[in-house]
This record gives sequence, structure tokens and C-alpha cells, in this order.
Amino acid sequence: MSLQQPEFGARLRELRVKLGLSQQQLAGEGLSAGYLSRLESGARPPTARAIEYLSERLSVSPDTFKGTVVDPVAQAVTAASATEDQARAVHLLETALATESDGDDAAVRWQALRLLAEHHRQRGAGDLERDNLVRMVRLSDRFDVPEARAYSRLHLARCERALGQMEKAHETAREALAITTEHDLPPGDRAGALMVLISTEVAVGDLAEAQAHAVELEEIADRGGEVLHAEALWTAAHVNLRNSDYTGAAERLDKALASLDSRTNPLLWLRLRLAAASLSLQMSPRRLEAAERCLAEAAPAIDLIGTPLHRQEHTLLTAQLNFQRDDLDESRRLLDSLDEQDLLLAYQDRLAWDVLRSQLRILGGERTQGIEGLRRLAEEAEGRANVDLSKEIWRALAETLARVQ
Repeated sequence: MSLQQPEFGARLRELRVKLGLSQQQLAGEGLSAGYLSRLESGARPPTARAIEYLSERLSVSPDTFKGTVVDPVAQAVTAASATEDQARAVHLLETALATESDGDDAAVRWQALRLLAEHHRQRGAGDLERDNLVRMVRLSDRFDVPEARAYSRLHLARCERALGQMEKAHETAREALAITTEHDLPPGDRAGALMVLISTEVAVGDLAEAQAHAVELEEIADRGGEVLHAEALWTAAHVNLRNSDYTGAAERLDKALASLDSRTNPLLWLRLRLAAASLSLQMSPRRLEAAERCLAEAAPAIDLIGTPLHRQEHTLLTAQLNFQRDDLDESRRLLDSLDEQDLLLAYQDRLAWDVLRSQLRILGGERTQGIEGLRRLAEEAEGRANVDLSKEIWRALAETLARVQ
């Protein structure tokens, strides 16, 4: 393959200068000096006739102008994977992806988008993460690798769920699950799709389907490893909770917490404790001691391996715990500390933050404003097809009003 611009122009100029020729001398009668100048600057691509003519004038083989053309996106992926400077990595990837040609390797572009999506997820930029994941879905359909197609949709569904787009997340998760079934992908791939699908089924109120899928998930997890087993128990506990089976939810949560050693997967170990604290605060009656224990265990792990998002989730849960224990001043203080930060919380947690703020307003004497705030939030959740969250907000309103009677 002949060198492409600007590499061709650089090679041509190098050979000309080595022979001590001017552009006019090299051009001779077969080319114009202007065209030769544009070739050397990289402004014009070389034709086969031009390569043949210039090879003869320079007394070299046409093979001299052949070489390997490196895909700039592949270069960017390699560089981004090798550098610790995240800002530089993002710049390299975005610059390389800014242009596209028919000869681009779709699989390589997919890898670049995956790195970008992961970067945006870690810094809580959900809209940017979603944009890259949507592009990944389209590209994965072009090169048709089932694992990439399922992966793209699984992570897009997770992102849509975090943004509060439950109906979209539900449909995308169904697509991911269908791909794992059609192509008989490994149990771990199917389990990942099931977990997202179950969480969206719970959110939209399709509890019968969620229960059926939870049974399938546990069957897969029984054949999987320690990590998958813990995640399956955590997911099933959520289904139990929404079915008002608080005893079953507590049993599965406790099993999940006990089944995973912190050395096996420290990050999942941390996330499990935050999730267990959250579910414990939603039970009836609420398991306040269990929530406090989980938050206490999570705190040192956050200092060691946690992200700013984990810290914000921990702060919000601690504020909710203090509210339930009637320490309203501490609850307000913790919420105020979140006010001073760029919130990275997912949509559902942002609503939980607003719910708690409205509850505190009611108990602080601003009854009308607090009630109106909770009604607005419940209607917003319902408008996003998050029936489960809407019910929780109405419950919060009823319980808060009962405390001021």
C-alpha cells in the first residue's frame, strides 16, 4: 500500500533534499512545481502516475513510497491505555474519533469509545457516557461480534437506568439479554443482562417478570463464582423488597454480605455495603442498626479505593439514617455538605436527596413548601415510568406528615 498523506509528502521531500534538487528541478516537464509543492505539503494525495514519474526522476523503486499506514484511532487507543494522564487520554481519543473514513476499523473505534464511556462514567458525566455508548451499539452492529453487541447494550442500559430513563433502560436490557440467548454467550454475560433487566422491571412495576428473572439469575449464579453469587443475591433481595417480603430481602442481603471476601473484589464488596444500607433503610420496619453497620464498614474502604461518587452516596445514606433517628441537624449538615460539591449521584439518588430535603422542610416548619416538593418529585418519577420510586416518595410524604401530627 502506498503511503498516505502526510507521510508520502514527507518521504518525497526527504528524497528530493538528499539529492540536492529544487522542486522545479524534480518536477521537470512531467509535473508542475505547484503540484509537487502540494504533494510535499500533504495537501494533495499522490496518483499512481505521479508515483511512477517521481520514482523515475529520483532513481528509486516505486516501493520506496510504500509503507504501513497506522490507524490514528488505534494509535490513540494504545496511547490512552498507556498514559496515567486522563485528560490527555481523553484528548487523544476524541481527536482521533473526530474524523471518520470508509476504511476505519469499526472494532478499533469501538474500543476507543469504550475507553471514553468508562472515563465519563467514573466522573459522573452520564449524558456524555450515554452518547458514546449509543455509538458503541451502532458500531458493534456493523462488525457483528455478539459479545460486543451484548456488552454495548448492557452498559447503555445501566447508563440509561442511572439517568432515570427506565423505559429505555428496560428495552435496551431486553435486547442485551436476547443477544446472549441467541448466541449462547457465557453465563456471566447473561447474568449481567438479567441483573439490569430485573432492576428496570422492578422500577417500572413489572414484579412478576422481575421475580421470574430473579429465579433464573440465581440458577445461573449457583454455577458461577463468588462474585456472581453475591451480585445475584443482592439483585434478588431488591425484588423481595418490592414484593414486601422484608424477611426474604433481609436474608438474601445478609447472605450476599457474608458470601464475598473483601480481598476477592474490594470494589464490589464496597458497593454491596452501600446497597445493603440503602435497602435496609427502605424496609418496613427499617433496619437502622444494619444500615449503620454497613455504612461503618464502607467508610474505611471508601478512603482506600472509593471514588468521589461512592463518598457522595455514603454521605446521602448517612443523612437518611440520621433523619430516621431524628437527628435532623446532622441530616441537614450532611445534605449541606453535598450542596457544596458537584453532584455525581445517579438520577434516583438525586431524587432521594431532594426527597430528604423536602422532608426536612416539613419538619422544620415549612410544611406547605415541603409537601409541594414531595408531590412534584413523585409526579416526576411517575412521568419517567419509575413506579417504584414514585411509591417510595408518596410513602415518605405520608410518614413525614405522621411525625408532625
